[in-house]
Parts: sequence; C-alpha cells; structure tokens
Amino acid sequence: MKIAVIADVHSNLLGLEAVLQDIEKREINQVYCAGDLVGYGPRPNEVIKLLRRKGISTIMGNYDDAIGNMRLICGCDYKDENALKLGERSVLWTKDHTSEENKAWLRELPQRIEFTAEGLRFLIIHGSPRKLNEYLFENTPDEYLNELLAENNCDVLICGHTHLPYHKTLANGHVINAGSAGKPKHGNPNVGYAVVDAAEGNLSVEFVQVPYDFKQTAREIKEVGLPVEFAEIIRTGKA
Repeated sequence: MKIAVIADVHSNLLGLEAVLQDIEKREINQVYCAGDLVGYGPRPNEVIKLLRRKGISTIMGNYDDAIGNMRLICGCDYKDENALKLGERSVLWTKDHTSEENKAWLRELPQRIEFTAEGLRFLIIHGSPRKLNEYLFENTPDEYLNELLAENNCDVLICGHTHLPYHKTLANGHVINAGSAGKPKHGNPNVGYAVVDAAEGNLSVEFVQVPYDFKQTAREIKEVGLPVEFAEIIRTGKA
C-alpha cells in the first residue's frame, strides 16, 4: 500500500503538474492533498480545477479557510511587520482572483482525513489535529507529538503547513510532514511530496523532489502584480 501526499501547493500550477506527473510514474495506490491550495502564487483557480478534475482527496489548509470564508488573515506565522504586510497583499490578491465557485468548494473541504491501511491508522491534517494553523516542526518536542498521536488514536500523523519535509518515528507512532508541492522552503526550487509505503504494517517514507519550470512561475508572480519577494522564494526555495 503506497500513498502519495502533497501539500502547500499555493497556486503554483506548474509545480503541481510536475508533481502529479511524477506520481503517475510510480506504483501509487492513493493520492492525498494536505491543504493550502491557494495563496502566494499566480494560478489559484487552475490549481483547484486540476485537483478537482483528478479527484484527489483534499483537506482544508489555513489559507483555503481564509480565502473560502473571506477572512481578513490567513493565520500564518509572520516573523516581522514586512512579512505581515506581504501576507496581507497575498490574501487580498487571492480573494480577488479566486472564483466564487472555487471559494465555495474551499469552504466545504474537510479538516481531516482518516483511514486504515495495512493495519495502521492514518490521520492527515494540515497544521495539527488541535489547530488548523499550528506548526509541527521537526524540532517540536517528541512528548507533544506523542500526545497528538495518542489523543487522536492514530499510528501515522501526516501534516503540511511548515513546507519542510521530515519523518519522525516516536513511541506512539509516526509523524510525517509532506513538504511543499508549490512553495518549497527546503533550500532549492524543486517542488516535493512524500511517498508513504505501509507494506504489511511496516512504514517507510520517501521524500521526492521534482524539478520544474520555476522561472516561469516566478515570472507569472511578477506579471500578475504579486510581490517580487514571492518570486524570490520560488527561485531559491528559501523562506
């Protein structure tokens, strides 16, 4: 049983297309999306259309919640005043350029997906099971992650939101971050996703990086009037 998990596409259609093409080359049983389809990038409607057309099981991210429900902020963790202002510009632009039909679809997304495979209980969320926009970093204390596994009665907790992939094996199970399929922060422009193999109850995880035409996405960001800082993140893969 192999599943692929993508997350944090952030309106990067070319990145999403490259990831899905790579997934198609592998023996994957099911594909899931851990949220944040929109924001920061130039093609929110096209990203939503592609995921809907492919029938990919998708949960709500904090950005999807903000755009779908027309909230003033997205619940992101801004490090300074400049980052806050850039985030506000992203929210406003994305609201103006996401169709009402797609906003309605974002509003209806679930906040969690649960299933059992090969005897393992899986839970997919965006931030954490406790809060949509809570960050579960690799250095989050093991004690806290074990609490989340126990209180949600799951063996494998898969999240996104940080844009940084990792796999931690803990006393109560596994925590996996799928990285980002559209706005990576792992230090290079390649987009990424996670392949989780639960063969006979033994879990293994592969983090896949996929090259794509990031220069075109960066050009589109500037052409549509989004901040040039967003294009720089796409070019460098750095926050």
